[in-house]
Amino acid sequence: MQHFLKQFAWTLGVSILMVALFAGLGIAMEPKWSVKPLSTHLTVAESNTQIKAKGIATPQEGTYKVKETHTTLTISDGKTVNAIIREPVGAPANRAACVFVHGAGTGKAEEVYADLASAMASAGITTLVQDKRLDNYSALHRDYDSNAEDYLVGLNTLRKCKGVNPKMVGLYAESEGTWIASVMTHKDKSIAFQILTSAPVYSGRQQMAMAATEYLHIIGAPNGVVNIIPRLLSLNFSSLGLQYADFDADAYRDSLTMPLLINYGTIDPSMPIEQGAQQLLADAHSVGNSNVVVRYYPTNHQMRTGSSLSLPGLPLEKNYTHNLEDWVNSIAAGATASDWQTPMIAGSTPYQEYAVPDNIRPGLIRSVNVLFVLIAVCLISWLLTVGCCIGAFAQRRRKAAQTVDANGRVVVHRFATLSKVLIITNIVLLPLSIAGFVWYFVVAAKSAVSLTDNAAVLTAGWNALRCGFLILIVMNSWMWVRMFFFYGPGRIDRDEPKSNTRLAKGHTITVALLSVSVLCALTLGAFFGLVG
Repeated sequence: MQHFLKQFAWTLGVSILMVALFAGLGIAMEPKWSVKPLSTHLTVAESNTQIKAKGIATPQEGTYKVKETHTTLTISDGKTVNAIIREPVGAPANRAACVFVHGAGTGKAEEVYADLASAMASAGITTLVQDKRLDNYSALHRDYDSNAEDYLVGLNTLRKCKGVNPKMVGLYAESEGTWIASVMTHKDKSIAFQILTSAPVYSGRQQMAMAATEYLHIIGAPNGVVNIIPRLLSLNFSSLGLQYADFDADAYRDSLTMPLLINYGTIDPSMPIEQGAQQLLADAHSVGNSNVVVRYYPTNHQMRTGSSLSLPGLPLEKNYTHNLEDWVNSIAAGATASDWQTPMIAGSTPYQEYAVPDNIRPGLIRSVNVLFVLIAVCLISWLLTVGCCIGAFAQRRRKAAQTVDANGRVVVHRFATLSKVLIITNIVLLPLSIAGFVWYFVVAAKSAVSLTDNAAVLTAGWNALRCGFLILIVMNSWMWVRMFFFYGPGRIDRDEPKSNTRLAKGHTITVALLSVSVLCALTLGAFFGLVG
């Protein structure tokens, strides 16, 4: 019993020391920034989203029948894409025209924007929707400069269309497409107008930090999980090819010299619906452009009603297309900033809870490659440990591991029963902890995608993970104390255990490999805030 109590006391001390060390490491890994609440909010003048200019009568939706023409465009690198031009039959000449720029994901001309483009065409505006080129567009790589060149082909095609005023061709860009549109306006200073819908405005890394924080709060994730966002989004992901996450949107916003219509949905948690509008207004004003209209709708990211999620088949907000048409046709008729009869900022009251962070600087770990290395070393060491255990068991069945002591006596080396239990427990706990971590974040991701409040499960799961890593520290500490201080070179008890249960070379390798695996797992746990 005295021997066991000694081990317990040493284990407690080493466990406390390890918790302190990994907690300190976790603090060192924490970046010096966080996503904070937005302090400055916009005020809408009125809830009515109507757009009307003084003394200008605009043709309304449904005034003209729509003619569809399917064509092919030759874009960058000699590639070709399909496009659909929609024209108002019988509309006056010198009319406005609009190119649609896709948001994230695939974008076939036949699958997107049909309702928007057709509605605008029925109000006298020629529209063009083209396929998005996808051979240079993936989750890991996106070339916004090349995308801009592709959509400029569509824009120049519209400029040559019969009945279109080539000086009155503009853009409708949505979500990620607004970054592409900013590059387009930088390349082509004669773009007549821009409609920016659900614009992220800032770099993908900045916008994602705000959005992820908002999503996690919606689903009831504990603060420990929310605090992972700065740690992850500070990392350098260039080894994966994710350079577009740092697209320098600031470098292109000095080209906002044309009339702007900015649209946001107030139930869209993924976009900086207030801060984005404030930034675009400031950027436009900085280059002398005050002809900026902002509209807020009680809609989701795609300006559709019925759900805050981007589900298929949801209807557009009933006034949305009418307002687009009135604004474009008013701009085409020469409306300036002083000609608007309706407020410049109007619609549903927006509320953006969290601000987009200004500077995203990493903590101690700067690259995602470090995490990959830790994961790889952890996995390889664990597999080698299991291999050593299986090999030792097989060898012992054939021949007992033995040496001769200084007195010429044969000594058979073996793990004592408790030592075996500790090693097996650590071997089992490690994959269980990692599997629990993976399961937890799958549940969190599913809850975030569906915007489901899952606070009880997420809080209980997070606490369970933290307890699991604490148990792993205790069991590893116990293994170290027993193997080093009682069975190894740091022996403190000269009477126990007997010499035939002391560590042999193979035993030392097994414990060392298992220790490396556990230490890598605990370092990862410290990074994700699970220790301390």
